[in-house]
Amino acid sequence: MATGLEQRVPEASQLHGNQRSRRLVARRALALCATLALVSAVVLSLDALWLWPLFIFPLLLAAVLFFELGALIVGGWLGVFLIAWLVTAHSATASEIRATVVGLLATWLAGLILGRVQRRHHRLQELLAASSLTDRLTGLYNYGTFVDYLHNEVRRADRYGGQLALVMFDLDHFKRFNDRYGHEAGNDLLRHVGALLSAQVRDADLAARYGGEEFTVLIRGDERDGYELAQRVRVAIATSRVSLRNGLAVSTTVSAGVATYPVGALDETELIERADRA
Repeated sequence: MATGLEQRVPEASQLHGNQRSRRLVARRALALCATLALVSAVVLSLDALWLWPLFIFPLLLAAVLFFELGALIVGGWLGVFLIAWLVTAHSATASEIRATVVGLLATWLAGLILGRVQRRHHRLQELLAASSLTDRLTGLYNYGTFVDYLHNEVRRADRYGGQLALVMFDLDHFKRFNDRYGHEAGNDLLRHVGALLSAQVRDADLAARYGGEEFTVLIRGDERDGYELAQRVRVAIATSRVSLRNGLAVSTTVSAGVATYPVGALDETELIERADRA
C-alpha cells in the first residue's frame, strides 16, 4: 500500500486542537498579566526601589510560557517602569541607578536565554509527540493512531449519524520487488507511494500505514466516496515512477478494497476485515 510524507491532521481534530490551544494561550496570558500587575502594585505601594528584583518572577514566567517574546515584552515593561521610577524618584543615588540598570540588563538577558532554552525544549516535546503518532518511514499516521481514530469515528457515527468508508491498499508484488531491488529500494518505493497517497486525500481524511506494504484511508462518506478515492490513488500510483538509488525508474500498482460503516459492517473490527478482503 501507499505510504506518505508528512500527513495532515483531519479537520475535526485540527479545529479542536486549535481551539484548545487558543484557550491555553489566553489562560497563560491572563496569568502572566496578573502576576505582572501584582508585582507592580507591590513595588508602587511600598515605594521601595530595592524591590525591583521581584519582577524576576513575571519575567521568568513569561520566558517559560512565551519564550523569547515573553521575556522581551516583560523586560520592556520592566525597563519602562524603572525608568519612570528613576525619573520621578529624587532620592535615588547614582550608585543605586547604576546597580538597578546593571541588574535589569542581567535579568533581561537571563530571561532571553531561558526563553530560548524553553523554546527548544518545547520543540523537542512536539517532535517526540509527533513521532509517537506517525510512521517514521513514511510520515503517515501509524497503526495505533489509526485504530484510535477509527474507534472515535465509529462512536461519532453511532451518536450523530453519517457513514464511514474505509479503503485498504496493498502494494502488488512488493516481496518480489524487495527481492529484486533490495530493501532500501523498497523503502524508497513506500515513501514515493505514500507521498502520492497523501496528495490524494482530503484534510478531513486520515491516511495511515497499516503494516508492511498495507495502508489505509478512513473517510467520512459512503461507498461511492470510497471507490472514487481508491480509483484516484490507483491511477496516480500506476502512472507514476519512482527513481531508485541505482538510477532505475520503476513503477508499481496497488490493489484496493472498500468497506463502509454502518451499512456494510457492524463494528470497526468487521469494517477492517471487510475492507481487507474486498
